[in-house]
Amino acid sequence: MKNKFKFLNKVLENKVIKKMNSYNFMPVIWWTLLVVVLAYGSSLLKVKVVWRVGLVFLILNNICAYQIGKVINERKLKAWWLVLLPIVFVLVVLSHYAKYNLILIVTYFVFEMFGLMNKDFYRK
Repeated sequence: MKNKFKFLNKVLENKVIKKMNSYNFMPVIWWTLLVVVLAYGSSLLKVKVVWRVGLVFLILNNICAYQIGKVINERKLKAWWLVLLPIVFVLVVLSHYAKYNLILIVTYFVFEMFGLMNKDFYRK
């Protein structure tokens, strides 16, 4: 199993990556970069629009948004980190996609808030 992940281990052992990962906010940036890679990667792979919007934008990106909310809650980051993903997604949409995809920013923000709540849906 170690042979399969040899490249990944080399990347993670890099001094620059280790230094970056020592910061408390880096998981938020990694999740946001994953959203960008999914968006542009699906376009490069010529995924049909229905699958791109349905699978990538609605399902996978909402999972990433939820995880970002959880990370912000667990690491006690400032609330302004919640706007990083929506702002980056605005830039992705404006650079390459149809403007109707901008409505997804609201869903990403809502899912970030769900992650931020961390199972506190009901107050006693």
